[in-house]
Formats: sequence, C-alpha cells, structure tokens
Amino acid sequence: MHRYFFSLRVAMLVVLAGIAVASVDLFVNGFVVVSDPDHVLASGALVSGAGERRPLREFASGYWATRPRQDAAVKLTCRTGREVAAGYATRGVRTRYTVRADDCAAVAGRAARA
Repeated sequence: MHRYFFSLRVAMLVVLAGIAVASVDLFVNGFVVVSDPDHVLASGALVSGAGERRPLREFASGYWATRPRQDAAVKLTCRTGREVAAGYATRGVRTRYTVRADDCAAVAGRAARA
C-alpha cells in the first residue's frame, strides 16, 4: 500500500467539505451575478439606502458577482458612462441580471446627436 494513501484521502475529504460549506453559505446568504456577454460594463456596485457601496467583482470574462450584506439596489456603470439600474438585491435571495448591448448604447446615441 502507498504510504500517502490515507493523507490524500483526508485531503480530498477536506476539499469536498470546503466546497459543500461554501455552497450552503451561498445558498443561505444569496448572491448577485451579472452576466455581460457583450463586455459593455466598466463596473458595478450594490448601493444600500444609507449610501454604502459594495462593488461587484469580475470573476470571469463577462461575469460580475458579489454577496449582498443588506438590501441594496444593483447599479451598473457602462463603458459609455451611463448608469443602469439592474434591480434590487436582498440578503438570502439569488439575483441574476444579463446586460444587453442596448442597455449601454443610449448615451452614445445621444452624444452623437448632440
């Protein structure tokens, strides 16, 4: 028998337990995911009624996410400078939003006409 067999088995169980705990935590506490397939977002944040901002982080190309600590509005800032209200996030609720290219195109269209 390989002398590291037991320690590798324990290490695998620890990793699986960590994944299970993280999954339960996300399920219980909720999360916000913004999909940006056209890459038009510059940033995003959750803004609470008291003005506290919790930024969205880009985890993968075209995906922004965070976990709400309290009730907050989802505000997205496009590369064109336009701010888009993407809904409302509450702790314990899973919120998803997909940004369309025309969500951010309005400011560019107005600037071209002005």
